[in-house]
Amino acid sequence: MTLRLPVAYFEEIYSRAEDPWHFETSWYERRKYELTMAALPRERYRRAFEPGCANGALTERLAPRCDELVALEPVAEVARRAARRMGHADHVSVTVGALPEDWPPGPFDLVVFSEVAYYLTERGLTLACRRAVSSLRGGGHLVAVHWTGTTDYPATGAAVHERLRAQRDLRCVVDHRDERFLLTVLEAR
Repeated sequence: MTLRLPVAYFEEIYSRAEDPWHFETSWYERRKYELTMAALPRERYRRAFEPGCANGALTERLAPRCDELVALEPVAEVARRAARRMGHADHVSVTVGALPEDWPPGPFDLVVFSEVAYYLTERGLTLACRRAVSSLRGGGHLVAVHWTGTTDYPATGAAVHERLRAQRDLRCVVDHRDERFLLTVLEAR
């Protein structure tokens, strides 16, 4: 059974442009990153997980707030770029892998789904939610940020956030609705 869009989908996109989503240059991305960082309820996290880290633009912002940060990227060349970007930070590891099957061992105080969960199928999202909840320490945070525009992805940003907010073992502490994206922070009970 399919859990997500194939890695080849992302490899094709990255073969056409080094920064296809303009993580480095777009106002949308910069603003979204700043709001994501501002929404984090804690100043510091012991151990964080960021799946789908892409080129590390958000990873770089998360790193100063974490004692340890585990980042995951399915496209090998892009993971290498993110690792080079984070080379100065010994507490950050970037590995090649994809949600939901390559979930690293927990526990975590912070899990960040930044424009990644809508690439998962219904089954993949179910598994990712289960793994997120089971790997979060009590009081830990799951942050989700997803674009709300039209896509050809398996899920919409709105559907992902609705599904995450419905998790019994999580309670919503931030629910920001922007005209272009949703930003939700959930806390493990």
